[in-house]
Amino acid sequence: MIEIKKYTELSEKLRNQLSSYIEDEFGHIPIVKETEWETPNLTIIFYDNEQIVTFYNIVLREISIDNKKIKIAGLNNVMTPKEFRGMGYASIVLREIENLIFTSLSCEMGLLLCADALIPFYEKFNWYKIDCPVYFEQSSGVKLWGASTMLLTRDEKICADKIELNGLPW
Repeated sequence: MIEIKKYTELSEKLRNQLSSYIEDEFGHIPIVKETEWETPNLTIIFYDNEQIVTFYNIVLREISIDNKKIKIAGLNNVMTPKEFRGMGYASIVLREIENLIFTSLSCEMGLLLCADALIPFYEKFNWYKIDCPVYFEQSSGVKLWGASTMLLTRDEKICADKIELNGLPW
C-alpha cells in the first residue's frame, strides 16, 4: 500500500522513525551535517505487511531556472530501510512519480539533489543530470550546491545556465 500524506500530519512517532532511517543513511555525510534542510510538504510511504519498505519526501516550491519561475516537486530522501533493499520497492514508487509530479501535483518538473553514485538508478526513471550551478539559501547566505542535480521533465530535456532553489535545499 502506498500512502501520500502531508508531512505536518504525520504522527511524531512516524516522523521520528523516518528521521532515524535518514540519519542512519545520510547523517555521517559532511554536506548533510553542514547544511540546513527544508521541511518537506509531502511524504510518500510504501508499506508491505504494515512495515515501511520505502519512502520519500517532496518539497513543493517555485524555483528559478535562468531567471524563469518554475513550479517544481523537489524529491528528497528516497530511502529503503536496509532489510528491504534489493527487492524493488523504491523502483515501484519511482515508476509512479511522473504521474504524481505532473498530474496530481501540477508541477512543471521534478528536481533531485543527488549523490553521483545514484545517478544511474534515477536515470532508469527518466531523471537526467543537469550541469549548471545550483544556488540555495542558508542562514549564513546564498550557497552553491556542491553535488549533482537531476531533473525530471515531461517532454524534452532542458539545458540551463543557473538554477536558484529560492530557499533551503531538500
